[in-house]
Amino acid sequence: MTAPVPLFVELCAGTAALSLRLERDGARPPVSRMGAKTGFADTILRILGLMPGQRAHRYLWCEPDPGVRLLLHAYRDAALAREAAAIIRSWAGEDPRALWERLRAEGAPRLPDGAADAGEVARHLCVSYLRYGQSPEGGFRASAGGLWPDTPPDVATQAHRTGLLPTLPATIAPDAREVDPREVARWAQITASNRLIHTAWSDAEGRWVNTGDGGATFGGAAFCSPPERTAEGFDAVAEVPALIHPDARTLAPPALPPGTVVYMDPPYVNTTGYAHDLPRAEVVALARRWAAAGATVAISEAEPIPELVADGWHAVRIDAERMGQKRTFSKQQAEWLTLSRPPAWVPSVQVGLFGGAR
Repeated sequence: MTAPVPLFVELCAGTAALSLRLERDGARPPVSRMGAKTGFADTILRILGLMPGQRAHRYLWCEPDPGVRLLLHAYRDAALAREAAAIIRSWAGEDPRALWERLRAEGAPRLPDGAADAGEVARHLCVSYLRYGQSPEGGFRASAGGLWPDTPPDVATQAHRTGLLPTLPATIAPDAREVDPREVARWAQITASNRLIHTAWSDAEGRWVNTGDGGATFGGAAFCSPPERTAEGFDAVAEVPALIHPDARTLAPPALPPGTVVYMDPPYVNTTGYAHDLPRAEVVALARRWAAAGATVAISEAEPIPELVADGWHAVRIDAERMGQKRTFSKQQAEWLTLSRPPAWVPSVQVGLFGGAR
């Protein structure tokens, strides 16, 4: 059996479709969201030399949107996910548009995690640096599967290692997991009511808006997932050992355990907008930072990333490998993966009738 990945990181996590598929073969986010990599998950994992269901000892997800972080919290806590599912089912008899309007009128997503996650990320990265991961039982184990050693490293070694660790801006709270399941359900239903365009809360406008060109309008019955289907998705969520942080740009990774994989799915250049943008220059800086720390880094975009290709990185086109529903309304059809190391597998290129690749 293939060993789990020591640490799998999604720096622009969104629905964390890759992490879910790595954790369990066939797993998918309970909410359909524009741009999610559900249809490409198996392909991307294969290019990285990974397999669905291979698992990871630990996951790290960075996501600035507070509503999406509610979803990610549900992945970490099966009881929270099940409660959210029950609440979503209780809305099944309501008119879809009336329900959408009512839930949006309640205001911004309420998520009490603040900055506490940064402290937990700092602790987690330090543990990862020491080549240990947290077991489901709450203790620590070596990445090879052994228990915490009876004889810890000597003081001098510990001091040396501590000196190499980063200092992160962090506020540490006793518990950041007090997430209201109804808030998870409310965000999920608002999002599921318009699968065409991202819906997010705008502090500037003081209301929920669609972040693309569609305006703050209802998606219509044809693009509204029934509550029962969304609830079934939450029922199927398995607990994932993950840490959540709101901003990847504030993390300075230490040296990472061998085998760490970092995946980025940033907002694509010149495509439909997101509530939180991440310019190309910052994407490149993040990619280089994590690669320098020892991770294999992969980035999804609508084109190879030229700055990284110039550094000797590798680009693989994958749009022909999409599983499930094809992109019908999106102008963006090309899908590329830019990697810091050679791909473990490359999709075959279709050859045209007269010998030309297409």
